[in-house]
Amino acid sequence: MSDRRTPPKSSTTTKLIQARSDSDIPQAMSSSPFGNVNTTSRSKRPCPEPSPSPKNKEPASSPRNSDLQDFKQEIRQMLTTWKKEQQDYLTKIINEQSTQLKRLVSDIAELKIQNNSMQKSFSEMESTVTFISKQYDDMSKQLESLQKEKRACRDSMQQQDAKLQDLQQLSRSSIIEIRNVPNKEKETATDLTSVVSRIGATINTPVDRTQVRDIYRLPGKPGTVRPIVVEFTNVETKNQMITSIRNFNKGNPIEGRLNTLSIGLGGDRRPIYVAEYLPASSRKLFYITREFAKRMEYKYCWTSNGNIFLRKEEGARQLLIKSEQSLADLQVQMTK
Repeated sequence: MSDRRTPPKSSTTTKLIQARSDSDIPQAMSSSPFGNVNTTSRSKRPCPEPSPSPKNKEPASSPRNSDLQDFKQEIRQMLTTWKKEQQDYLTKIINEQSTQLKRLVSDIAELKIQNNSMQKSFSEMESTVTFISKQYDDMSKQLESLQKEKRACRDSMQQQDAKLQDLQQLSRSSIIEIRNVPNKEKETATDLTSVVSRIGATINTPVDRTQVRDIYRLPGKPGTVRPIVVEFTNVETKNQMITSIRNFNKGNPIEGRLNTLSIGLGGDRRPIYVAEYLPASSRKLFYITREFAKRMEYKYCWTSNGNIFLRKEEGARQLLIKSEQSLADLQVQMTK
């Protein structure tokens, strides 16, 4: 079925009205058969007055134009003043900034100079430190070399001392030392030999005068009992006498050991000590060793052929003491 429709036919009157053209539209509307439907009558807006033409322009000397000129002049002056103030302010700021910039440049230049000076000083200090370090290294090497030489010299001196002591001991291998025998006024070598003979008789080891090569007392302070030094003609006699004295003292109680009364000397009873004659250095070491033995409770301390020995107790091994360092090492071993 078709959707097309035929438009309705218009009336003849309408067509006439639509075709009419009239210059007076309100009149045509009023004469139309529809009347004044939805038609409002409005009055015309009045036409504005025309702008004044150049011919009607006010003269420049009029009050209105004068005020305008004054206002413009005032504005110009204000702008000129503001511009000048801004220029002065900017000039002041620029001058201040320029002054500060110059001061900053000067400070930077001074800092550069100081920096260069410090770098130079640091360079000099580095050179000085390097030089001192090199000298220190050289001195350390020299010191190490000197220490080596010192140790070598010390070892050499110890060896020489040992050789000298050996020579002294060999030259005095037949000498004994008798201590704590009272001095006698106007004492002679014969009197001293008599003391040796009495000791030999007491220990059952007779000593003939011909067996004594030399005899004398060591020098000492007045009022002190000076030791008697006896040099025999051979080492065998010396060893025999020392062995006999040790056996005699071992076989008797403390009060019965060799003393002044047992050999027939008058006065108070005094113990008599007989030992090998030692050089000064060995004598000092023997004294230190005896003190060490008392402190560390060693039972035996003696000398034999110039050597110093220690023994802790009966049956223990004997210890050879060559120097004070031997005693120090022994003490360290005991404290472990």
